Amino acid sequence: MRDRGRVGLVPTPRDEGDHMKHKSFYAVVLFALCMLQVGWTAVQAVPSERSLEVKVNYTGSGIVDAKHKIYVMLFDANPMTATTLVDSTSGPTPAVSSGVSHILARQSTDSRNGKITFSNLTAPKVYAAAFFDKTGQYHGVADPSPGSPMGLYGTFPDQLTAITTENAKTVRVTISFDDSHSTP
Repeated sequence: MRDRGRVGLVPTPRDEGDHMKHKSFYAVVLFALCMLQVGWTAVQAVPSERSLEVKVNYTGSGIVDAKHKIYVMLFDANPMTATTLVDSTSGPTPAVSSGVSHILARQSTDSRNGKITFSNLTAPKVYAAAFFDKTGQYHGVADPSPGSPMGLYGTFPDQLTAITTENAKTVRVTISFDDSHSTP
């Protein structure tokens, strides 16, 4: 039994045991908190992958092949109503700004009924446009040749429909087009 009158500078054997029990308890609690933090950080670090599969159906007169491909571009804003179009495919997703449409991604298919999957999208909403490279001169930069057949996801000419991408899901859309509408 401990003497209540003592100041307690020198621990008794019983005090040593109690002290060790408390140290063990605190060590277990600290370890558990560390493990929770590591688990929470790991969960936060896993990106929620957003994917978009675009099926294109080109029914125009052009021959689609390895040289004359169909390109699909994703934008952060409606490119048909924007005053400025900026290619942002090689950098991080820029902030949306008024009057500007950024090209976020671009891929191609050499089939008139091809499927293109865009993975790891960061934007929660995108707009999609497709065009047929009838000259075979487009190499993934700048604008397509004027007069290239094009299609939009939405109503032509300027009522594109925003595609909402979802975390951990692949959203599927179809763009059907022919030679009736073309790039400016």
